[in-house]
Amino acid sequence: MNWQNRLLFVSPQLLDRLILVMAALFVLVDWLNGLLRHSLGSLLPLSAAFKALLLALLLWRGWQLCRRELRLPLLLLVLMLPGPLYIKWLTGHPYLLSDLQLIAKAGAMLLALAYFAARAKTLQQDYLRYVDAVVLAAFMLLLLNTVLGVVGYGGTAYQPMEQVSQKFLGIKGYFVSTNELSALLLVLSGWLLCRSWQRRRWAYPLIALAAFFIAALMLTKTGLFGILLLVLLTPLLLMDKRQWQQAKPYLLAAGLVLVVLTALLLYHLTALLQWVGLYDKLQFAYQQRGLSGILLSSRDFYLQRNFALVAEHYPHWLQVLGVGQGGVRLLLKKYFIELDFFDLLLFYGVAGALLFCLSFLRLFSLLWSRMAKSELVLPLALLNLLLLAVALLAGHVLTSGMLWLPWALINAAVLVNRTPSVLTTAMPQTIGGASTPVVQPDREAR
Repeated sequence: MNWQNRLLFVSPQLLDRLILVMAALFVLVDWLNGLLRHSLGSLLPLSAAFKALLLALLLWRGWQLCRRELRLPLLLLVLMLPGPLYIKWLTGHPYLLSDLQLIAKAGAMLLALAYFAARAKTLQQDYLRYVDAVVLAAFMLLLLNTVLGVVGYGGTAYQPMEQVSQKFLGIKGYFVSTNELSALLLVLSGWLLCRSWQRRRWAYPLIALAAFFIAALMLTKTGLFGILLLVLLTPLLLMDKRQWQQAKPYLLAAGLVLVVLTALLLYHLTALLQWVGLYDKLQFAYQQRGLSGILLSSRDFYLQRNFALVAEHYPHWLQVLGVGQGGVRLLLKKYFIELDFFDLLLFYGVAGALLFCLSFLRLFSLLWSRMAKSELVLPLALLNLLLLAVALLAGHVLTSGMLWLPWALINAAVLVNRTPSVLTTAMPQTIGGASTPVVQPDREAR
């Protein structure tokens, strides 16, 4: 048997193990890629080659396990190609590889979700333990990366602006993209906050403080407000009716404290922004574009300009197919709008917009189908709503190369069946030194 035939008959178990090992190394490889770039001064394709191999293995094994779930995403990915290929043939620009990479990134989450959903159904509790370990390791790497940034290693989150004096430019350490790192932090923190509240409640404040520490030093609005919402809302979403009734006085008191703290924060907002070094930057953005300059970082301006120029230079039928990154880069230096839906629509036409819609539709339909069977549904729904808002307002979610695998990994976990609650099972209780089973009363008798 030659090597080609041997490759075709690789053991499925071996493929699954290889994919799980590579998935566990996903964030580490991104970090190492940034470390090499920072050390050598040039971008090496370590991360891109690793992810291309991983995605190929996911597609290969996924086609064996769940090809029905792969057909529509793959069809849309193929339909995203004609426009960029036509522009490449027409102009001969050197940006086709960038288009192929972005198309792969945009569809990777759906492909990974299909595979990991199949694995979660099979592995059940072992899958949860695997995800817990992978996400915790990735979160600790982000924390280490931030600590290294504090002591002077790695890069800053933002570049200095000539018009603005900034005391602190934020920390991204050895990761390449600050915005993608911020979205990754939301995914990892959202999972760990949920699982710690369910299993190790003492760890919840530690994870929350660590997440705030990382987000605050990155200086991203999405990171700070996203983490704040996750920390405040995750416990509420995991409470049942009885716990709500018991916690009602404490929640009212906490709400009152939160209102007071918010009022104090707003009263001293200028001083706080000056202290962290953001005041001058935000003031400049407000003077340039008003409130939208602060909220959208001028993305609304790039949205109008990019679509207007594409409409001016390309026919309508080509706009329906998309002109690719190359078609926009030939006209503009700042070719990314950084709003995922509109970037995919501009670059890849109707197929790109449909892929965006399909991605979130599949996620929310999966969560809805498991509403009564998984205790993870509501926290993950909150996380996905946050990521949808980030994708629409700040970008770097579906177009991110760092996010797709952890995002798919944790959403597939809802297919793990709910474990029996300690409130509905007999648990041993020690009475007078002897272990006596506590028998739950019959529900119908009650």
